[in-house]
Amino acid sequence: MMDIQVRETRFDAGKPKVCVPLTGRTFDEIIEQATEAKKYAEVIEWRADYYDDIFDDDKLNTTLLALRDEIRNIPLIFNLRTKESGGQLELNLNQYRHINEFAVSTRAIDLADVEVSVIDQLSVTFIKWLQALDVRVILSYYNFDETPEDAIILFRLNLIEHLGADMAKIVLHPENEADVLRQMGIVMKAQTFVTLPVISVSLGRVGKLSQVCGSLDGSCMAYGCLKDNVYPDAQIEAEKLNLIINELR
Repeated sequence: MMDIQVRETRFDAGKPKVCVPLTGRTFDEIIEQATEAKKYAEVIEWRADYYDDIFDDDKLNTTLLALRDEIRNIPLIFNLRTKESGGQLELNLNQYRHINEFAVSTRAIDLADVEVSVIDQLSVTFIKWLQALDVRVILSYYNFDETPEDAIILFRLNLIEHLGADMAKIVLHPENEADVLRQMGIVMKAQTFVTLPVISVSLGRVGKLSQVCGSLDGSCMAYGCLKDNVYPDAQIEAEKLNLIINELR
């Protein structure tokens, strides 16, 4: 499995990197969360779909530059999540493309998290354009209904690699503990024929286990929330997540 280097951080099948999402609605909330997040985060993700001024290029530019300044050398993921992928925003394709391209052109972000479903419509050129500006592309497959059969998950991972992504991310809904373990098993197996680093998330309370077990299954990132954040069921607090991952190492 290939590993990739972003700033000082290596994404590989070793210890999963703790990623803290920012979900502030205003400039001040976002910067305040970033100040808190950088105490625990090895990676920071800005969930830009929460931002009230996301359609205002000037404000988006100001916020991204201030965010970059605040977190210094921590890798920054830009994630604009649409409604169908569990996000906050109804976006048409042109809006989705424009906001992502604008964010990348500010040179403030290191990685863009893009939904694999939009690539059908936007084509592979979109990925190549982002990469041409030195941004790594994470292609994400979400399924909020189930943990599909192994063959479907492996097919998705192969497709993501085929489309030219730098990293693959799968986010699935488990019915039970067996689904969580099966997903971990697939991610482990995938390393023999997918060369990309893989981020694996099993959702909800039952899926929390998947976030601390990256050292076992090779998932290269784990998501931990800030204390007052919006993910009470799906995520472990970042500070605790760090402790648990280090203890398991």
